[in-house]
Amino acid sequence: MTVIRTYLLETLQRVADGGDIEQDELDAAVPNPLALDPLEKDAWEQLSHWADDADIRQKDPNYATFKRDWMRDRIAALKADDS
Repeated sequence: MTVIRTYLLETLQRVADGGDIEQDELDAAVPNPLALDPLEKDAWEQLSHWADDADIRQKDPNYATFKRDWMRDRIAALKADDS
């Protein structure tokens, strides 16, 4: 497993467990998301959307719940692939 995939899994889990991420952290950890494989890129995109959607989550708790469930789906996909 690559360092970036490990980071994505750990960060997805943090968000799924109720934590948060800032775009600056994600950008520093994954400087070239275009180089990711498709599953990793999808995970990165979900984390990036999460970082951008704080205002939406604040207004709509159901959106936050949905997005956290989506993070769990990304975790499962990455673990199932584990290339």
